Amino acid sequence: MLESFLIAMGSYGRCYLHSAWPGRHPAAPLRPRRLLFLLLFPLFLLVQLGHWLALALDEILYPDYRQQPVRAPVFITGIPRSGTTYLHRLLAAGGAFTTVRTWEALLAPAICQRRALRALARLDRRLGAPLQRITQAAIARGSGDFASVHAVGLHDAEEDYLCLLPAAGCFLLLMAFPFDRELEQLGTLGTLPPRRRRALLAFYHRVIQRHCYSHPGERFLSKNAAFASWPPYLAERYPDATFLLCVRRPSTALASQLSALEPARRLFGTDPGGEHTTARFRRLYAAFLDDLAGFAAAQPGRVRVIEQADLRRAPAAVGRALAAWLAIPPPPLPPAGPAGRHRYDADSFGLSTKAVDEELGAPYAALLASEARLAVAA
Repeated sequence: MLESFLIAMGSYGRCYLHSAWPGRHPAAPLRPRRLLFLLLFPLFLLVQLGHWLALALDEILYPDYRQQPVRAPVFITGIPRSGTTYLHRLLAAGGAFTTVRTWEALLAPAICQRRALRALARLDRRLGAPLQRITQAAIARGSGDFASVHAVGLHDAEEDYLCLLPAAGCFLLLMAFPFDRELEQLGTLGTLPPRRRRALLAFYHRVIQRHCYSHPGERFLSKNAAFASWPPYLAERYPDATFLLCVRRPSTALASQLSALEPARRLFGTDPGGEHTTARFRRLYAAFLDDLAGFAAAQPGRVRVIEQADLRRAPAAVGRALAAWLAIPPPPLPPAGPAGRHRYDADSFGLSTKAVDEELGAPYAALLASEARLAVAA
């Protein structure tokens, strides 16, 4: 734990200090919005330090969490904007799994924090839930335009990567510090320095153990669209894990991702023209698809590939097919997510739709042709 703390603080410190060098980073110009973010960033660090203190307190109060088994977890990943969120909430709605909720990820990564907040929530409900309303309003205000891309609620099923914020392992940080090479490597885990990779995987294992300790007897469900390169490492750690890989036509998914990232670029004051983000995610999508295709080919018995078009066309059939494979009751359909205001045309980002699909088409086609692809009845 100490190693993860020192690595994280070193990473945050490096990113913050490098941000203050005028003119060095064209993707992070020191304009007013960026300066405001940097002014507020120490408050974010104080929150993470508070989480670290709570995580350390867990080691004293609940040391037996380290013996918590993680049995038959299910990991949802894929390329971003390919239906991972909907699939996550579809399976989470069925009651067969426990999964991370927004309040747990952002406010209570530690067991002691969860127990304290649950006690506070019980008191708050007796008083008419004023604290819940205030917190929900703050999250809604902080998420801003992002809510049109990804619904954000205190009790919504949420991505694991938010639990990695104390360890500086959340892929979203790349939008705040687009010049940092190590943050980009979070998307291609095999390129991360071995010491950093081992510490991050160990921290993530403790995240899962803490969650399962707080929800005893329940099967863990993970979702993280930035985990495309993680399955081989997770498969080694959890021999009985299964993996759901979501894919989508590359040019459409990439355009949707670039559109979805526009609110984050505005929030952090980075990459005003978007050229840096476009080039970076084109590279990352190529790596994501290669990693997913390689893993599906290597371990087809532990994998199901879900095409976003199938999920959109027949979500109930996808749910039934996955329920049969995972040996769980068929889940009910969750409410539809926000309609959003996305752009799905790669040409609107200065890319050629045809060129993107040709460049990324081989691994995408391999995934669709894989024996691991989920068979969905018409």
